[in-house]
Amino acid sequence: MQQITPKKQLFYDICIVASIIATAGITYLSLTNGIFDVFPYLYLIPIVLIAFARQKLSIYGTVFVGCIYLALVFLIGLPDTRLYTQAIIWFYVFVSIGVLISIYSQVYRKEEDKNYGIYHNSQAGAFTLNKKSLKIQEPNQKFSRILHYECNELGKKTLPELIPDDTERERFLASVQDQQRTGDIEARFLTADGSTRWALVSAAETGEPYIICTLVDITENKLATEALTQANKKLNLLNSVTRHDILNQLTALLGYLDLTRQETKDPQTLRYIEKEELAANAIRKQILFTRDYQNIGDQTPHWHNITETISRAFATLDTHNVRINADLPPIEIYADPMFEKVFYNLAENSIRHGEQLTKITIHSQDTTDGINLILEDDGVGIPEKAKEKIFRREYFKNTGFGLFLSREILSITNLTISETGTPGKGARFVIHAPKGMYRPVLVNPSHSVK
Repeated sequence: MQQITPKKQLFYDICIVASIIATAGITYLSLTNGIFDVFPYLYLIPIVLIAFARQKLSIYGTVFVGCIYLALVFLIGLPDTRLYTQAIIWFYVFVSIGVLISIYSQVYRKEEDKNYGIYHNSQAGAFTLNKKSLKIQEPNQKFSRILHYECNELGKKTLPELIPDDTERERFLASVQDQQRTGDIEARFLTADGSTRWALVSAAETGEPYIICTLVDITENKLATEALTQANKKLNLLNSVTRHDILNQLTALLGYLDLTRQETKDPQTLRYIEKEELAANAIRKQILFTRDYQNIGDQTPHWHNITETISRAFATLDTHNVRINADLPPIEIYADPMFEKVFYNLAENSIRHGEQLTKITIHSQDTTDGINLILEDDGVGIPEKAKEKIFRREYFKNTGFGLFLSREILSITNLTISETGTPGKGARFVIHAPKGMYRPVLVNPSHSVK
């Protein structure tokens, strides 16, 4: 990424001139003192410098340096045919070396210029960070525009000036230095006008005293996400207050219905009261369902140890002496935080409607595109016509919306659920996790859930 600046170019030119003068002087002293074997090698120094720093003039420069050598040998050296022959051979060696180095140097420089152009004109921000001084080096145009600086101004800044918060800066540096390649580091930078910009940074260790960083501006996404989060919080608060008020009114309504039942003996009125209580309880269940459904997707999905998740799900479940056995591999599933409720709902559904149910078995099955988690029981099963209906919101049999809720929870991370049991022999729920949504765990937990 380093380009030869005018200062560096001047330095290289001074070195070239100085090396030519020094080499010519040493040649003169060597020839006048009868030394003919060592000094030719000294000419490689200016030749290499010319070929590296002045590619366009390298051939002419090499010929010029070779001619100086020939002139000195022929003018000062002894009239010796062997010496003259060696000088001519060395002249061709100098020219050949200069041409080869020039060719390779030009190829290298072209590749470097291409990378330099890509780096500085990239639509992603980029800069290098000195690991010791924390000085910002070589900021490209995009990074400078993001922070509202000119490139030369930004090149004078240090990381503490761009990330002034000590905690954020230390976290950023720890993330960068922990690994050779690090991606997705969120960082907040201070701009030239005093505002802040959020960026997603990737960093790569180079083995040099600096780290190469690339970044993408995510400020608009960050602000939109925060605004959406705030809006959701307000809506959830409104829903919670409204739900609480409705449940209070339902409690009062059910209380008055109970008082009415105690004060009337009319059979027809009692039947009406019973239907009213059923309707009120159905409303209560629907209101409670909205509480559970509201929480779906409210938090970021994470990895769940499947055995531990099932153990927690069944810990609060009244199994009615139904045996529950699990034979599962040590894996984790990537799912919504409410993943545990899925297994609670499935087991509760089997216990409630299985009638002569005695056991529930949970196991896994590898497939070509993922893995299946299977929960099956030995109850009465589910009729063929109802296998898909049970997952719909409008279809339920004294269970509320548990199976509908379960499918919604799973769909957050592209997990699916279906019922494939045989009517009369038991229900069989299959949860499919595609590749990428599950992984092995390091510690092998107990497979037995009782």
